Amino acid sequence: MMQTTPDKKRTNISLTAANLAAARELGLNVSAISDAAIAQAVRAARAEAWAVENAAAISERHTWIEANGMPLADMQVLKIS
Repeated sequence: MMQTTPDKKRTNISLTAANLAAARELGLNVSAISDAAIAQAVRAARAEAWAVENAAAISERHTWIEANGMPLADMQVLKIS
């Protein structure tokens, strides 16, 4: 079975000379590391954007829980104190 890889696109990035030299000396894959770091930054930015977009709903939910308690709390089997 043939394995497919995600589409990749060439780009230019600027790195400090010391970091690039150290990465090459250690045999690190700079492209893979850069891609993973960007993926993590994208996840974090999307999570932050989601939290900002939904802040009002989250606040309303917290207020409701404070006033009414957790839904189905009386049926909770595992209670964490």
